[in-house]
Amino acid sequence: MMILGFLFLLLAVWYWMRSHDHKGAKISALLLAVVGLTVIGFTHANNVKKQHAAESSSIASSKKAKSESISESVSESKSESYDQAIDDATYTALAKNLTSQMASDSTLNGFKIAYKDGQFEVTVPTEVAVMTDNEQKEVYSSVINLLESHNANAPVSFYDQNGNALARMTLSGGVKLY
Repeated sequence: MMILGFLFLLLAVWYWMRSHDHKGAKISALLLAVVGLTVIGFTHANNVKKQHAAESSSIASSKKAKSESISESVSESKSESYDQAIDDATYTALAKNLTSQMASDSTLNGFKIAYKDGQFEVTVPTEVAVMTDNEQKEVYSSVINLLESHNANAPVSFYDQNGNALARMTLSGGVKLY
């Protein structure tokens, strides 16, 4: 429709230029110009109206999406904290169970496993703390493998009887001595 309005304007200009002294042709040219401007005006108003409707729709859908994402993130954080609480309880029970099993085994007696702050803390007996580095790594790797065999996927740190850090599990699953 906008093109039609511009065509009316072009026709009006052409009529105006062709009619040097004809009063009737000049009036016709003015009428064509008025019709052309009216068509352009109505078309522009309609386009603006559509644009405002689209913006309103976009704003409404944006607000709806924002409220949905907020409610999703709240439910996800509740779900994640619930999952973390389940993991914490499971790992704490596993640590207590393994500690009691180790106490009944003569070769592993003295090891104590606890789950705190998202990681396993293993207290090792004095006999292990004084072993050579390779022997310590072998013992610590055995404890890590034991935990992993129970699907415990948390970091592991090793401490002596006084609470001093001896070693930790690396990201690759190995052992880093301090």
